[in-house]
Amino acid sequence: MKTTRRRRRLSVWLLAMIVMAVAIAGMSPAMPPALGKTSAVNTNPPPFDFSDTFYRANGIVPEKIRERVGNPDRNPLHWTFDNSNIDPNRRNVRVLETTGGWNNSGNLIYYSIMGTLMPDSFERDASGNLTAAGRQAMDIANNFRAFIFPKTNHAAGGTFVKSPAPTNRRQDNIFDTRNGTFSNNLLGNWLLVFVVYTPKAFTPEGQARLAPFAAKNGTDLDGTPILHTANDIDSLAADGFVKLVNRNTDGSEGFPWVV
Repeated sequence: MKTTRRRRRLSVWLLAMIVMAVAIAGMSPAMPPALGKTSAVNTNPPPFDFSDTFYRANGIVPEKIRERVGNPDRNPLHWTFDNSNIDPNRRNVRVLETTGGWNNSGNLIYYSIMGTLMPDSFERDASGNLTAAGRQAMDIANNFRAFIFPKTNHAAGGTFVKSPAPTNRRQDNIFDTRNGTFSNNLLGNWLLVFVVYTPKAFTPEGQARLAPFAAKNGTDLDGTPILHTANDIDSLAADGFVKLVNRNTDGSEGFPWVV
C-alpha cells in the first residue's frame, strides 16, 4: 500500500509539473516571460549610432566626428546598415565592433566606439567660439575619463606612446563611471587618459604598495600589476606611483576624446 500511494503521489506531482509547464509556455505576452526569454520590448537593443539630430541637440557637430561608424574613414568591418532600428535618437548604422574593459567597480563591461572627437567636433559659433551647447558637451567629455594603459619601456625611463590602439595597450581600459554615466553623459563622450607607472613604483616602497594589486588582479604585458578601478588609479596617482597623461586638447597629438 505504501508503495502504491507513493507512486500515485509521484504521478500526481509529475502531472502538476507538466500542467504548470504548459501554462507557462502558453502565457499571454502581458505576463512575465519565462526565464531566459525576452519580452516584447527589447531592453537591450543592438548598438546603433546616434542620429545627427541627437548629436546636435547635445552640442556635437556630426559632420566633424572622425572615424564615425558609417563613414568612409571608419573600417567597414566595424559597422553595417540595419533598418530595424526604431529609436528616433538613433540612425540605421549598427556597430559590429565590440570590445571589453572595466567600470569603476571593477566589473567587466562591453562597449562600442561610435567615433572620435577633435576640438572642432564641439559646436561653435561663426567666430569659432564654443556655443553654450558646445561648452557643455566639452565639459561633460572632460569629466568622464577613459583610462588607457600604454605599453611602457621602463628600462628607458618610462617612455611610452600616447596611442589608444589595442596593440599599444598593456591591459584593458577602465572607464570612470562614478559621475552618473548613463544619466549625465547621454552620448558617452570620454576623455582619453593614459596611465603610466612612475620610477617610484619600482622602489621598495612602490613594490610593497603594488604587491596586493598583482596578487589580486595579476600582471599585465609589462609585468606590472593590472588595475581594475578608477579609485585605485587616483589613489596611486596621488601618492606618485602612477602618472596620468592626456593628449593635447588642441588635437595636435591626435583625437583627445572618443564617443
